[in-house]
Amino acid sequence: MDKIKYRCLLFVIFISNSVVAQTDGDTALQNLQKAYPDAIKAVTSHYIDWRDGTRMQIRSSFPVFNRLMGWLHHADSSVGSISRRDILDDSYEPFFRKMYGNTPSAVKRKLVTIYWMPHVFGNRYPLRVTTINGVAKKLQHISAALEKLPRSYYRYLNNPGGSFYWRKVAGQGYLSSHSFGIAVDINSQYSNYWLWDYQRYKRPVSQLPRPNHIPIEIVRIFEKEGFFWGGRWYFYDTMHFEYRPELFMMG
Repeated sequence: MDKIKYRCLLFVIFISNSVVAQTDGDTALQNLQKAYPDAIKAVTSHYIDWRDGTRMQIRSSFPVFNRLMGWLHHADSSVGSISRRDILDDSYEPFFRKMYGNTPSAVKRKLVTIYWMPHVFGNRYPLRVTTINGVAKKLQHISAALEKLPRSYYRYLNNPGGSFYWRKVAGQGYLSSHSFGIAVDINSQYSNYWLWDYQRYKRPVSQLPRPNHIPIEIVRIFEKEGFFWGGRWYFYDTMHFEYRPELFMMG
């Protein structure tokens, strides 16, 4: 193939991939509005309109246009910005900072304490979770439903690993979902985490055995309330559940 034809082919592939990414990104953006209707008023190709009157810019793939588009659409720089690729890669921390709080103190103002499976464990396990998007109430529904499972399931739910904790993901530069009070870890004794398995087997993630000991009945109770299970991720974490209703719309 001569150089001109080769360059043309590369250009066509680049444009085709860009169109697919744009389409997928637009779908993901609309899913955000459907998943968080109490927080998001509208989503367009250039911004997210929040119900508190602020506007978050959706960045272009071409950086030169971002400042102009932000000015044209009156985006509020104080709430950060987001791109379609951020959403597709599940790396949109500014979105969560805007939703749940930009600092630990801001997040804490919306936290309440609930007790994990109190009819089974009493007040042994207080969890601090956010009230935003009804997360605390949803987790109480989950707790009540889990109490109705046979006693043989309780060992997976005993001694939960925790809820609110402002921190970065281990080995990464972005905040954990625990930082926003939307996540809970169940008993780590019966859990598998990709990093632990990587350190044990010394293999790439794609070659790890991906063991799981968490019964699917527990997973389904969480998922019914919009909590995504970490066991479904490529970089799996089977103890982990976080409130992410938009992820159930990706299929």
